[in-house]
Amino acid sequence: MRSVKNILSEELKSMSTSADQVVLRRIRTVSSLGVLLDGYNLTIIAVALIPLLVQYHLGSTSTSLLASVMLIGSIIGGLSAGVLADRWGRKTLLVTDLVVFIVFSLVSALVTHYLWLIIARLVVGLAVGADYAISPTYLAEFSPRQTRGYQMGYMWLAWTVGAVVSYALGAGLVAWLPTALSWRVLFAVGVIPALVGLMMRARLPESPYWLAHRQTVRPRRPKVKSGSARTWALALLPWFFMDLATYGLGLLLPVLLKSNGFSSSSGAILGTGLAALFGGLGSLWALFRLDRVGRMRLQIWGFLLGGVGLLLLAALIGSGVRLFLVLISGIMVVNFLYGVGPGLTAGIVPAEIFPTTWRATGQGSATAFSRIGAVVGVFALGYFEGHGGFPAVLVATGVVSFLGVLSTWLFRIEPNQKPLPDMADSA
Repeated sequence: MRSVKNILSEELKSMSTSADQVVLRRIRTVSSLGVLLDGYNLTIIAVALIPLLVQYHLGSTSTSLLASVMLIGSIIGGLSAGVLADRWGRKTLLVTDLVVFIVFSLVSALVTHYLWLIIARLVVGLAVGADYAISPTYLAEFSPRQTRGYQMGYMWLAWTVGAVVSYALGAGLVAWLPTALSWRVLFAVGVIPALVGLMMRARLPESPYWLAHRQTVRPRRPKVKSGSARTWALALLPWFFMDLATYGLGLLLPVLLKSNGFSSSSGAILGTGLAALFGGLGSLWALFRLDRVGRMRLQIWGFLLGGVGLLLLAALIGSGVRLFLVLISGIMVVNFLYGVGPGLTAGIVPAEIFPTTWRATGQGSATAFSRIGAVVGVFALGYFEGHGGFPAVLVATGVVSFLGVLSTWLFRIEPNQKPLPDMADSA
């Protein structure tokens, strides 16, 4: 009986050839396109809420539900798609989730009732969560260990690109188009790159890691080993705390900025987009250091300095400083620090520390748990804003950042420069 190691060695033998480097770039591009669409769609609701509030006269509960329903869908999608990708293969699910995404993005743009919009965005979220489970797993299994951090960091950087595009496009469309049309166009735009991505994904090969395990005589999931509790804790907790802080603040930020003195909706949206751009700049800086510095150091320092920055900004605003320049500058600095650390690393690590037969399940579970944090963040920070104002939101987010530091430090496993099979053996 041939071992998984021997089969995998045969599958990966030619990965260093120029032809396979072209395949790797294609896989990275297609995975990045999926993450870009995720970034666009998970943040576009922050923009679309402004005209939707006017059209549907939404109260605070309805607003929070619409802001978070896609995140709820991504919890279901991450959990289910991860398990299915370990059973049926990565490629099948990569194609399927994009088809679902395209169909229900169009439905989102065409609905005429609030309830149907909620349902459509829930299913879009399911597809987004599925992609979060599969794309990082798929790319990790094609990436050489020497540059795996760069390959996966490149993919996650695309999330910021999607977010910045959503804010920039949204600012223009909300200003120029009628209220009833602007949010529909915003939801429909994401379909165009998704169609391109679908054609590209249909031509991709299956993961060599998954094929190698599939070809063993009796493929089975490994029994959970004693060290797995630490693996699961590292995969779940830092990403949970990162999304608890960033999604709650990010999705509510346009509304918060407008209620704190921005005179126009477009100005509030552009301010939020500028903050997201600085998060991308932080990730771009870290991208070229992931394979030298490692994931854990960047994640710890990003959480720590970001938390300190949030508390300082809360103190400034709480003392009566209302200068918009101070507010936006502070958020930009904090986003930069998050981009350097957990904004880039939290989504990379799960795909690197689980064994092949658990990898997509682990990544999907981490995705789902992080989205629970995001949903909690949207409602909890909304509560803090209502009872303590913007300073209370910033203090709460800062405390969450320190919990991210603690969880990373306690359960740290550094996957940098280690091949995936070795990490599987030590999980």
